[in-house]
Amino acid sequence: MGAKHLTTEDRFYIEKRRTDNTSIRCIAKELARSPSTISREVRRNTPSDFQGLYSHRAATNLSKARRTKASKGKAFKGVDAFIDSYIRERLSTHTSPDVISGELRVKHQRFISENTIYRYISHLEVNGEPLRAQLPHRGKAYKRSGTVRLTIKNRVDISERPKIADEKTEIGHVEIDTVVGKDHKSNLLTIVDKSSKVVTIRKIKNKSADAVIKGFEDVYGSTFYDFKTITADNGTEFAGHETIAEMMDADFYFAKPYSSCERGLNEHTNGLIRRFLPKGTDFNLVTEEEIAKIEHILNTRGRASLGYYSPYDIFMQHLNAA
Repeated sequence: MGAKHLTTEDRFYIEKRRTDNTSIRCIAKELARSPSTISREVRRNTPSDFQGLYSHRAATNLSKARRTKASKGKAFKGVDAFIDSYIRERLSTHTSPDVISGELRVKHQRFISENTIYRYISHLEVNGEPLRAQLPHRGKAYKRSGTVRLTIKNRVDISERPKIADEKTEIGHVEIDTVVGKDHKSNLLTIVDKSSKVVTIRKIKNKSADAVIKGFEDVYGSTFYDFKTITADNGTEFAGHETIAEMMDADFYFAKPYSSCERGLNEHTNGLIRRFLPKGTDFNLVTEEEIAKIEHILNTRGRASLGYYSPYDIFMQHLNAA
């Protein structure tokens, strides 16, 4: 979603739709903005004596007055109303200051350093705005324990996977995994493309081979690119790999035991998902709409590894080059 200023036309549209009792979420979708942006606009720019009624003219005047006041007492060079709004919106999706800085540079030609963003967050913290809690946190280091028994029939080792899968020059080479919810009673199936970093997330009934197959049945009916190779760890939930490979018309490979680095992208992606759904979350209580929203955020958010473009940006580049 774009993060530029709301225009007078945008505010007029919000006023008209609010008059029709249209929901914030619906307006956000129609304007291609995040619901938090529209909600914040209505909350901050509705005068107290308007009895909760949003007026585009009053909102524009309030916004201009706030920006003028901010420019006079600005604590950080370059942090204007646009930058302030952009930082807040991206933090709401747990985007790191490094990525925020990169996105601003690549997509908006605005040059605000990572350190400046951290200092600005601290400044807001001092003034009573706890934005630091929205910063992403590093996950715990992977711990090796126990032994692995390779009981999966007809598994094909990753050493036989085509080299092109690691070259990241074509779409369709994916890594897959499952994420376990509270008390091991709920699960997610995660699929991430090695080249574009596009992630697909599906709720599955349990951590069984049949559940994973059913998850792929849903993916098969809704995916927008062809799978070429699929790489998993040695969990027994992937025992149905031959069925999955036939369904997706792809070759299925297994990483070596204790070699999470061979599936580093998927491990990293699961860490990103955990920022929204931390350990202890009961995925049974998470709606499909919420899962879709997390998937959308991760696929439209800039990545340092992609030159601060988003996975969807890279996917479209591959599509246009085909």
